[in-house]
Amino acid sequence: MRDEVFRKIGRNLLNFQKIELMLKHLITNGRMSGYMSEFKENQERRAAAVHKQTMGNLVGQFIENTFSELDDSPQSTTAHKAPYISFSFAVNADADFYESKRQALKSLVDDRNELIHHLLPRFNPDSIDSCVEIEQHLDQQRERLIPEYDHLKSLIESLEEAKKIQADFLNSEEGIKQFELSFLQQSPIIALLLNISTQQSRSDGWTLLHVADPHIRRILPGEMEQLKNKWGYKTLEELMLASEFFEIIEEPTEKGGIRVLYRPKPELAYSALNRLFNSLLDTSNKAARADGWTLLSIASQQIEQTLVEDFALVKEKYGHASLKGLILESDLFDLVEEPVDKNNICELYRPKTVA
Repeated sequence: MRDEVFRKIGRNLLNFQKIELMLKHLITNGRMSGYMSEFKENQERRAAAVHKQTMGNLVGQFIENTFSELDDSPQSTTAHKAPYISFSFAVNADADFYESKRQALKSLVDDRNELIHHLLPRFNPDSIDSCVEIEQHLDQQRERLIPEYDHLKSLIESLEEAKKIQADFLNSEEGIKQFELSFLQQSPIIALLLNISTQQSRSDGWTLLHVADPHIRRILPGEMEQLKNKWGYKTLEELMLASEFFEIIEEPTEKGGIRVLYRPKPELAYSALNRLFNSLLDTSNKAARADGWTLLSIASQQIEQTLVEDFALVKEKYGHASLKGLILESDLFDLVEEPVDKNNICELYRPKTVA
């Protein structure tokens, strides 16, 4: 019986080690991001940092990274200077499941620490009663860890399948096309063209393409000369069409010539979004208090009176349920809450100061 107890101690220790390794794998590979040129190095650094974590820290990090309530809110996008990859693996979970999983894994950590630090001192291998007690304890411990072991194993199988699907897509013709399109859409030249379209457009919403050229040459020197080498397009018009962000038309001039005009595709809601931001800035300029803060309710009333269709379009496109959500997502404004009385608060905003 004594040998059987030692076998079960080793069995449980091995299972705890396997669980620790699975947690490390899920944390290291569950979230990956970085420029392609730095991706491997980033992952190696992440793996090295995770490898040093205690099991208690691993459990906390795993819970926070992996389980989350379903969130359909839009994710902010950042322009990147080079091809960038981001991958995230998570399990949609409500509050009850999150808490149950947190408690189960915390108990697992307690069991593991108890086995390593406290079990052997109270085990008397020469006592039959002690052998029986410890053997039962070890079997009960195993029964508690097996469900978590199986769950982690299933998550790793799902993670690896998701990674394979992503890798297969990125290596496919369509994946390469979408990757290149995404990189183009996030490029500085496309962002500048969108901005010019809101600042230099005619009353009908169209912007003369030749107006954009000097702005691009001034703000992004050398970009126009590198269209072919950098992007593979001979003309700015070809580049814009390839981005899938713009509509382009030709219009006759009074002298019999042709001029080219462009505008962001209406379904992007880009112009509507900028009109909302301009309204927020205008209201701030007119209605700000002495400390620079403006009641959000004033801006909301102004938008409801003058830009209700724009706001509806932006909400549909970007998923913002409120003006507050739009402001927070834009990263253009600061937002605070201020008590009015014991039971009520007001929300205020101000444009962020550019350093």
